[in-house]
Order: sequence, then structure tokens, then C-alpha cells
Amino acid sequence: MRRAAPLLVGLVVGMATLAAAQTGSRPQYLPFAEFSSDDTPAHVSVKQAYNDAVERYNKAIYEYHVTLGQHDQLVDLYNRAGTPADQQEKARAEAAPLRAKLQTLRGEVTRLAAAVDDARRRATQAGVTLTR
Repeated sequence: MRRAAPLLVGLVVGMATLAAAQTGSRPQYLPFAEFSSDDTPAHVSVKQAYNDAVERYNKAIYEYHVTLGQHDQLVDLYNRAGTPADQQEKARAEAAPLRAKLQTLRGEVTRLAAAVDDARRRATQAGVTLTR
């Protein structure tokens, strides 16, 4: 059960970030580990692996947020009173692939959150502290 706890933390962070994106607020990016001059080569390696995982996660969150914004614009156009029916239909058609992309990105963010959690666990096992 101890191994499941960090994974759950990573998933909660990922889902909270997605929820923030869905409410229109800015995504909450994960911070990178900082390097110091007294890091051993092993610590540098572990921190770099963590930072790589965080970078992939943050990029996916950014892409999700941008796609969600595009989708929301189309939904607003579709729902706007006075918009001609042909424009509403076009907005609806353009929103469909964005919804599919959002679903794919949700899965990707969840997978990447687990990868960050795994990198954090490896760092902890190596005796590396990632937070300031």
C-alpha cells in the first residue's frame, strides 16, 4: 500500500490541474528540481530524470489548457444568441475533434503524472530531496 500512496498523490495533482484548466483558471505547472554544486553525479542523474518527467507533464498540461480554450471559444460561439445557424453548426463540427483531443490529453496527463510520481519516488529512494 505504501507504493500506491505516491501514485495517488501524482494522480490527484494531475486531476487537480485538469480541474483548474476546466474552470478557466491557469494550469498549475509542477516545479523543477534545483541543482546544487554539491550534487553527486547520481543525484544529478536522478534530478534530471525528475525534471524530464516534469517537463513532459507541464507540456501536456499546457497543450490541454490551450485545446480547452479553443474548445470553449467554439462553445461560446455556438451558444451565443444571434449567431447564424450555419456558424453554430460549423462551431459544433469544429468542436468535436477538440473534445476527442481533450479526452486523449486527459489520459496522457494522467500517465505523465504517474511518471512524475515514479521519478519522485526514485529520487526519494536515492536520498535526493526535490523540493526547496
